[in-house]
Amino acid sequence: MGTYHLDAEAKAELHAEAVKLIARYDSPVETVKALMAYNCELETQILALAHRHPELVEISYDATPPRLE
Repeated sequence: MGTYHLDAEAKAELHAEAVKLIARYDSPVETVKALMAYNCELETQILALAHRHPELVEISYDATPPRLE
């Protein structure tokens, strides 16, 4: 797992997207599923970017739990 360092604008954008997904579902389980799918989509985009532009993104393994800062 890794640590993502986000600027204030990126944090606000992710928070807004999460709020939209939470509001869309009545069931907490469905909400969690939607948030997990959104997270997977973001991770896929990061991996694609790292593959195309290795000079911009470094991907490495870290056994510590992820956290947002």
